[in-house]
Amino acid sequence: MNATQDASNDMQNDINTKLINYNEKQNDLIFETRKRLFKLEKTHNTDVKILCSMSIGICIVCILMCVQFGGGFQW
Repeated sequence: MNATQDASNDMQNDINTKLINYNEKQNDLIFETRKRLFKLEKTHNTDVKILCSMSIGICIVCILMCVQFGGGFQW
């Protein structure tokens, strides 16, 4: 009976070790994915700010061109 219990305990310990190793790999993947997503979010926020400022700049230039060359807004 003791040999059977020892074999069962050894198998259970082996399974537990494999599960812990698997979970550690999954945690590493999760943290690396979070890092990549954080970098993408930061890049995206910068890109949005640049795009919005360029769009506002183009609108201001168009309004100034209408005022200067058209003598006012003419529809």
